[in-house]
Amino acid sequence: MRILIISDTHSDSIEKLPAAVLTEAKGADAVLHAGDIIGLGLITGLRSINPSTYAVRGNMDTMVTEELLPAKRTLRFGEVTIGLTHGEGSPFGLENRLLYEFDGADIIVYGHTHKPFWGKIGDVHFLNPGSPTANRYQPQGTYALLFIEHGRFRAEIKQIQE
Repeated sequence: MRILIISDTHSDSIEKLPAAVLTEAKGADAVLHAGDIIGLGLITGLRSINPSTYAVRGNMDTMVTEELLPAKRTLRFGEVTIGLTHGEGSPFGLENRLLYEFDGADIIVYGHTHKPFWGKIGDVHFLNPGSPTANRYQPQGTYALLFIEHGRFRAEIKQIQE
């Protein structure tokens, strides 16, 4: 299974996403968006090219209600449980705070910091794809790919080369 993970797009339309992200979305088994979408048109557009698109509300998504986009969700792909959230507050210690948000998650996918991260804290893996459109920490935007097979998983942070 191949899952595209994006966050912090700060956009209302898929037309503002890099071509590499759209190509990955079309070929992925699922798309996860970890918030700060800004406009639901982006999620509608993603769902039109990949119906298995799951998103959560970020701190900048004040126009979106909990009914339209939850603040967090738990997803299961095969034997792997993923907690999906945006994160809030200070970026310092964010991963430690998120540890308490999802009981039993194998991976916590989050955004908020615009800083890509793939690592492990305790028994939980953390994946932050950075931002494909508003990256603050490097010249290129970033996204992540998560590969799941037979209960095992690995992730890659990809830089956009456009």
